[in-house]
Amino acid sequence: MSIRDKVIKNTFYHFIAQAFGFISPFILTPLIIKYIGTTEFGIYTIVLGFIGTFSLLDFSFSSSFIKFISEYYNKKNYDELNRTVNTGLFFYIIFSAFICIAVYFFSDYILKLINIPANLYELAKFALNISLVVFFIATSSNIFVSVLISIQKMYLNSLLGLIINFLNLTFTYIILVNGYGLKEILYIQLIAVVLSIIVNILLALKEVPELRISPDKISRAAFKAMGSFGLQMQVSRISSFLSEKYDEFLLGYFSSLNNVTFFNISSRVTRLGKFFPLQLFQQIAPVAAELNAKENTPKLNELFFEATKYLTVFSAPIFIYIFVFGEEIITTWMGPGYEISVYLLRILAAGQLINLLISAPGNSIIPNLGVPKYLMYEGIISLSVNIIVSYFMIKYYGIIGAAIGTTAATLIASSFIFTTSVTYFKEKHLKFIIKSYIQPVLIALIIIVLLYLINFWIRQYFLIQVNRTNGITVLILSATLTFVLYISLLWKTKYLNSRDRENVIKMVQLINPLKK
Repeated sequence: MSIRDKVIKNTFYHFIAQAFGFISPFILTPLIIKYIGTTEFGIYTIVLGFIGTFSLLDFSFSSSFIKFISEYYNKKNYDELNRTVNTGLFFYIIFSAFICIAVYFFSDYILKLINIPANLYELAKFALNISLVVFFIATSSNIFVSVLISIQKMYLNSLLGLIINFLNLTFTYIILVNGYGLKEILYIQLIAVVLSIIVNILLALKEVPELRISPDKISRAAFKAMGSFGLQMQVSRISSFLSEKYDEFLLGYFSSLNNVTFFNISSRVTRLGKFFPLQLFQQIAPVAAELNAKENTPKLNELFFEATKYLTVFSAPIFIYIFVFGEEIITTWMGPGYEISVYLLRILAAGQLINLLISAPGNSIIPNLGVPKYLMYEGIISLSVNIIVSYFMIKYYGIIGAAIGTTAATLIASSFIFTTSVTYFKEKHLKFIIKSYIQPVLIALIIIVLLYLINFWIRQYFLIQVNRTNGITVLILSATLTFVLYISLLWKTKYLNSRDRENVIKMVQLINPLKK
């Protein structure tokens, strides 16, 4: 199977699995709250959120897996491949065991920090302990998922995730309607994780029969190489995390907690907008690593352009639509009273669109060529600018200043990555902008603004107020028309060509997961 075929197949199944995984919590959350109540659900949420923060302490060691595994696999260097896998496995067993033991011994102190009713204290402790077991199993075995991704068999893991998520959703519903509670929900999650890991291990061993798990394969040199790579990625990761939380902290300090809520609502919409375009990029990392291992520079340059092209095709209409129809989106979702969130949403959406278009392609490819330093520099630039600009903007301009500060930091850091990436792949900056961005952005902008003006005229003429009832209708109709007109014009203007049509046909042919 060619690289293109593997990319199409993996991306399709990854997208389906991620979409279902994204939707299932929206289905489960109201059901869980209905049957176990808001207090127990609060325990469930806090415990899972607390455990989730521990992934920030791993020095981003796992970020190196795909780069090294893919490189050694494609060079058929199975000795180094085994050293990488065993070293990664050993590191995460030790890391996750240390975290679990530390939290277990300090669990009483940790739980006392949370305002838990006395009658639910034992339940909270049980939830924490089960979550630690889930954390240990999932984290320590993550290397086997990375093996499947690195050899471009992501579709196997995606199909498994889809099945596990569906079973988790089904059995959680069954136990809830039969009168069981939080304990049983956690047991279901534990079983799901165990089953998923067992199958992933078996799949990795089957797809890479040369793989050997043995303490003798642990390598200090492999640890040093992966640690050096991971530390640079960790700087970017921590910078992004701190930058995201910094604005909310300053808002809480300089203004009211209500402003934190308004800002968070706008951020959630932009995160949802990023979800779909970014699913395209999960498969780029192993492809870049494989092409780099084969020293195929022309294909790497082609990958950079096509990644930029497809990301632009997906991102431009989504974020321009969010910007233009921001009022309808916020009012339909939250109801009246969130007008300030509309202004915030538009500022944040503009910044996120530019970030996706000019930063994401380079960030997806260059680190997996063994050069993670530029991603690290971007994180440092973004955090540094955000700390300075947001402080003064929030202090003097309040909540609007938070959005402006965040967007300014995003634009400056993204411009650095864009300049670096285009130079790295030996493209001309202006020429690359014209051939990659101008056409889809203009087409999306013209279509969405025209649809908005039509909607505005109808509202004014018939005196229709924006509310949840008519908002759903407007959003569905306008989004559907945007999609149809946008794709049609991209074909008509030949931005999308015969190769892109071929990719669509390939996707249809390759969606059978059992087809060889």
